[in-house]
Amino acid sequence: MSATAARPPQQTPAARRFAHLSFAIMAGGWVAFLIALVTSSRTLDDLWSAVADLPLVLEGIAWVLGFPFLVGLAIWQASWAEVLRLVAIATLAVAYTFMFRPRRPAR
Repeated sequence: MSATAARPPQQTPAARRFAHLSFAIMAGGWVAFLIALVTSSRTLDDLWSAVADLPLVLEGIAWVLGFPFLVGLAIWQASWAEVLRLVAIATLAVAYTFMFRPRRPAR
């Protein structure tokens, strides 16, 4: 085995910044979702309508860029019991935020 094969992977400063920025966007997005849910659920309804009214290509781009948040909006628009919708959205928010947490490279 060569000496280079035994070296642990290094995370560049740019990759570290990207990881932290991605986490901040995810956590901040869910905080904004929660604030809109608590203060004015009508805002979420308006946002859902605005995305649905976009031309198909733009709606697709919106779904790619904001997938977890739009899934949360879709859950909020569902006809399920309110407590079930809240639990599903909370589970989604925690799962996505956990997936985006910055990690140290494996040693």
